[in-house]
Amino acid sequence: MSKYKKNDIVLIQPSAGPAMPRIHVRLIERVIVPKKGTWTGYSGWDAELVCKHEVDLLRKEWSIPFEKVGDRTFVYDSEIIQRVKNKKNFR
Repeated sequence: MSKYKKNDIVLIQPSAGPAMPRIHVRLIERVIVPKKGTWTGYSGWDAELVCKHEVDLLRKEWSIPFEKVGDRTFVYDSEIIQRVKNKKNFR
């Protein structure tokens, strides 16, 4: 059972490496792919970006083709650092 719920805003560290900036996302839908044969499976969340300055940073400095707040991405459970306690800054 995940300790996060739908619509939680969380801080993540992308698995692309420690040089990547931490970003905030809103969790949309839980995804669990079970282990099958030699495939280990995975679990995570479909999520959407919530901070405009983070979207701009990813696009301009890291050449990641996000265009706007609300763009969807996938977040592995292992990438989630913490839940954001004060959500009013992200509305």
